[in-house]
Amino acid sequence: MNIKLIAICLLFITLASCRKTEFQPEVEGVQVPHVDLSITLNQVLEASANTLFKAAWKRSNMNSIVEKRGNQTPMTLLVPSDAAFIADGITLDVINNTTPELLDSLLLYHTLSQGVNPKDLSERGENTIGLTLLENTYLQVKGYENQYQTDPYFYRQYLNVSGNELLINGKKSGTAIVTLAKNGTFWPIDHVLKKPTKTMMQVLQEDGRFGMYLEIMTKTDQQWEEAVMGAAERVPFSKGLAAGYDILIFKSIFAPTDEAFHQAGFKDVDDLIALNNRNILPYFDWNTYELVGSGYATDTLLTMHRWGKLFKEKDGWGYGDDNPDIFYSNDLNNNLLSGYALSTSGYTGTVPIFYVPLDFGKNAAGKVTVKTKSSEYPAATIVESDINTLMGPIHVVNRLMPPKNFKF
Repeated sequence: MNIKLIAICLLFITLASCRKTEFQPEVEGVQVPHVDLSITLNQVLEASANTLFKAAWKRSNMNSIVEKRGNQTPMTLLVPSDAAFIADGITLDVINNTTPELLDSLLLYHTLSQGVNPKDLSERGENTIGLTLLENTYLQVKGYENQYQTDPYFYRQYLNVSGNELLINGKKSGTAIVTLAKNGTFWPIDHVLKKPTKTMMQVLQEDGRFGMYLEIMTKTDQQWEEAVMGAAERVPFSKGLAAGYDILIFKSIFAPTDEAFHQAGFKDVDDLIALNNRNILPYFDWNTYELVGSGYATDTLLTMHRWGKLFKEKDGWGYGDDNPDIFYSNDLNNNLLSGYALSTSGYTGTVPIFYVPLDFGKNAAGKVTVKTKSSEYPAATIVESDINTLMGPIHVVNRLMPPKNFKF
């Protein structure tokens, strides 16, 4: 394991997660963790009542993995209770009949490569990104030091503390009661964490609720390629949702269901194509070498479902750099995201900074709502949040989120 690389990644994560440093919510109810800096995490585990996690650890290769990494290098163990293991079908008999290598994968996904103190989490507004020790050797991410190179893909856990409650990837996962040892944090949790196995595109395609969303965006991608034959730029729908050359981009999206389109008056994709046909469809004029047409109306209709990035501006040097838009449901609030810059002012500093164009709230049932700022259309409700993928969460919405002044 490349310790230097992990350290670099953590430095980047720390910088990237400092989104709105002026927003510091009041700390309420966080219990003081038990501190015993004279013992190691291994000793804490041995003395704990987590017999199944302990059995899995002993049968696995974790002790040698930790030793090679450096016994004094901080880490955090997210330790499911025995009840959580049993509920997931992981009994002692299953553990004893599972290969050490498979147990390694399970335990590495529950091990973060830094010590995490719940008090530090409670003093932040946003989630803190924890890199696990589990690597996917088939995937890469853009390089931190050099964007033209790649870094290994390590699975992530997004942590936060609300009151005395631990949130992992937007889900309630236990309490903020931990034990701080001399080489990290022992953190009991109440369920077994599930490693994501699919890209966003794979989840959308296999779910069954997003047929119209996928079909119209795929058709406009095809229509564009046929019309301009590579002579003009348009970001394809699949970019960022699938693994391009096995390189993943971390993000979140608001996925509209077929019912969301029906509610807006579109009974099928033919209705969406008719919406596009009301304008001059884009084509490349090879006599003037210019792009003709104003684009597809459905691109504009659906841009807010991917944070409105169609509306980013650029100068002669291009667009500004993108900032992370990986937000789980507990991040989706105006205190945190109002005024958050989704892209920078660019190489020359002259590109208008693009801020989050959405307003967030909660309905009477406590579900998160989202609408385009200043739009006359009602807010959408996130009917299912935090569907975890290899790149981040999908939030399912029950309405379309058109931009201001958009007309059906």
